[in-house]
Amino acid sequence: MTTEVAPFGADPARNVRATVSQASVERAFAILLAVFALGFGATNVSQVVAQLPFLDPVAGVVLPCVLAVSFVLVGVSVFVRRLVQPAQIATALLFLVVLVLWPFTVVRPLEAQQPWPWWVCNVGTVAAAMGFATWRAVVYTAVVPVVYALIRIAPTGGDVGVLRAVLDGTYIGILGGAALVLIVILRRAAATVDTAQATAVRRYAHAIREHATEVERIQVDAIVHDSVLTTLLSAARTDTQDARTLAARMARNAIDHLAAAADAPGDGPPVSLTELRDRVTHAVTGLAAPVTVRPGHRSSASATATVPAVVADALASAAVQAAVNSVQHAGQTASRWVTMEHTAGVVRIEVCDDGSGFDQDAIPAERLGVRRSILERVVSAGGTATIHTTPGSGTHVVLTWPAPDEAAR
Repeated sequence: MTTEVAPFGADPARNVRATVSQASVERAFAILLAVFALGFGATNVSQVVAQLPFLDPVAGVVLPCVLAVSFVLVGVSVFVRRLVQPAQIATALLFLVVLVLWPFTVVRPLEAQQPWPWWVCNVGTVAAAMGFATWRAVVYTAVVPVVYALIRIAPTGGDVGVLRAVLDGTYIGILGGAALVLIVILRRAAATVDTAQATAVRRYAHAIREHATEVERIQVDAIVHDSVLTTLLSAARTDTQDARTLAARMARNAIDHLAAAADAPGDGPPVSLTELRDRVTHAVTGLAAPVTVRPGHRSSASATATVPAVVADALASAAVQAAVNSVQHAGQTASRWVTMEHTAGVVRIEVCDDGSGFDQDAIPAERLGVRRSILERVVSAGGTATIHTTPGSGTHVVLTWPAPDEAAR
């Protein structure tokens, strides 16, 4: 019972990680492109070597080596995140340059072979889809198939005819376009998730601030009603020395309450149930009418059980205010008693009398005693407060902490 209840329950963001986010999607893209580029590059080395006899001895070697360096850079970018987009852009641009320059490296026509850039065309289109803005990636994905088709029609590219060249270009365009669509969809979905998460965090922070403001308002209202107003009313009615002494003691208590509120009691150490019982007993025995503190049921763990300081302050203050209301309104002949129980980790305080009772619906909205000092005060600490009363049948105030739904967790 030493754990303080969070105002809105446990924060799920502490234990749950978003399965899809823009950062995780970009990370996955970088890894996939690296595997794609290095894998295709390695498996197609044999194709490049087989075509070297048909290519310029210098340019035919330089172009594939330059492209291989860009593939390695993509692989390195997986471990150096700031290199991810530059590596993707460099790979896309270098591939397009290599594809355009490749016909000029051919010294004699290929014999029924695909030009070696064919085998890595989609590495270039995927890199462009990942590294470029969407519209630039669309233009790139459209240009590469056209350039390759023109190469295949030319004698240096095999002179395969228009139909075969169009089919090859269409194949490249379909694969590149499919990859581009998937990448754009996943990025937009991840951006939507990030936006929703950021909105949820802002709303949660706003709710926390609103809750803190409301708790502070309830606490101030309760202190003003419990201590300051009561003290001023008592001081105004003093006509004997004993009454003046009582008013002075009430003034000191009011000052102590205000000082305790300023010191943020929620930051203090946990309070034992024995100390809480003593605090309530000491407070009610100083009232103008007798209030009996009856022993309630206590579990075996009661001797060592504690509650957070803010909870102890709320329960004690609400119980005392209920007793004060009974003294003021239940009648001089009424019997009053307080019981405190601890069962299965739940603290239950009952403040009862057999006096005149009252109609809760008839309480004016401007009256703070019951609403602020009892009901809202306990609820703000994570508990519940209920009042059972009807005119002529006494009053039964029940304070419970934690609230039933929290105790069941």
